[in-house]
Amino acid sequence: MKAKVGLIFSVMPKEKPTWPYKGYDYATRVKKLSSLIRENLPDVDFVEQVLRSPEEFDEEKFKGVKVFAVVLVGIWNGVARKIIESGKPVLLVDDLYGGSGEFLQTLGLALRKGYRVAGVASSNLLDSINAIKVLSAIDLLSKSRILVVKELEEERFNVLKENVKRTVGSELVLISPEKLISEYEKTSPEEARKIAEKWIEEALELVEPSEEEVVKSAKMYLAMKKLIEKYGAQAITIDCLGLFYRGKLPAYPCLGYVELLNRGYVATCEADIDSAITQLLIQYITGRPGFVSDPVLDQGSGYIIYAHCLAATKVYGPKGPRTPYRIRSHSEDRAGAALQAYWPSGEPITTVKLNLARRAMALHSGIIRDNIEEEKACRTKVAAEIDVDKIMYNWNRVVDFGWHRVSVVGNFKREFKLAARLLGFQLIEEDS
Repeated sequence: MKAKVGLIFSVMPKEKPTWPYKGYDYATRVKKLSSLIRENLPDVDFVEQVLRSPEEFDEEKFKGVKVFAVVLVGIWNGVARKIIESGKPVLLVDDLYGGSGEFLQTLGLALRKGYRVAGVASSNLLDSINAIKVLSAIDLLSKSRILVVKELEEERFNVLKENVKRTVGSELVLISPEKLISEYEKTSPEEARKIAEKWIEEALELVEPSEEEVVKSAKMYLAMKKLIEKYGAQAITIDCLGLFYRGKLPAYPCLGYVELLNRGYVATCEADIDSAITQLLIQYITGRPGFVSDPVLDQGSGYIIYAHCLAATKVYGPKGPRTPYRIRSHSEDRAGAALQAYWPSGEPITTVKLNLARRAMALHSGIIRDNIEEEKACRTKVAAEIDVDKIMYNWNRVVDFGWHRVSVVGNFKREFKLAARLLGFQLIEEDS
């Protein structure tokens, strides 16, 4: 699946006395910028046009394009405003000293009118390229398909499905638990055992679960992967606790989730749609897996502890190194197989959560300081240094994001702020 981005270069007639200057070689500058953008974003399908006036915009050429980057190389032709008024997400890029005046004026006007617009103005072209990558993530989100494994009335699900489609464009597909179990039962025991043996071999330790329990988890992984492939989905989320507690699941999906996350898919606990879409956004922007957690605040240490019974071990993406882990039982019921992951200390961590119904994004960041060893609560406990008091009193104060938050290794606050603007979401910085 590739993102498609409309790439507009806004220029002026060469003979016009304006910024950059009369006689400026717009064609050479556009060619250079276009080449650098395409080289750095090879996985994006760009639909490109150079415009000297709004009237030159080719509606037919951009049919089906959902997001636009407008690079202002020259000023005062009204092209940027024309694109913004389409109502689609638009990223304005100032080619410094070429588009600056119109960039600032148009951005301010668009924000006052409530359009989904963001801007980047930097002498470092990588800042613009990273911003265009965020824009492409918004397009990928609109093309994504999420499998929801849950017992849910069709009418209620359809309301949820329509809200998600209207808000970010993603498609939800309801999968009955019976379909998942059917795939589980058809899975080859030999194939599952090979995967389980690999998981055990790479672990620091197999603690509570038996080897047979890990094999069951591997069968669940293969069943989930089969459904993802069958439906052409990018994500899966299962009502794991509810179904397991009611005897509807033969194994927890925790270890399978880790394998999927490590391979670049999205796998989300507890049929949490908002967290699944947050994870997708993280994956598309950073290329790294998101960690869904139930955070705990500790004023004594100054840490926020992100706790859950799994986290990806390839925290830098599928091609990166693997971090250490132990295979444990699921915490609350001391049953099945789950994972205690150890994330790298000293690394920045960015935490996000979307609330689709309220069109809002929660955001905060910190530095990973420890991995907590504590038998109470979920197995994985990644501790980050942060202003705990600010987090405590900003938590769900404006919008209710629930308990879950989704974290990623790295400092990506700027990128997620851009994403919030392009989605038209209210941004709530929980650490401010």
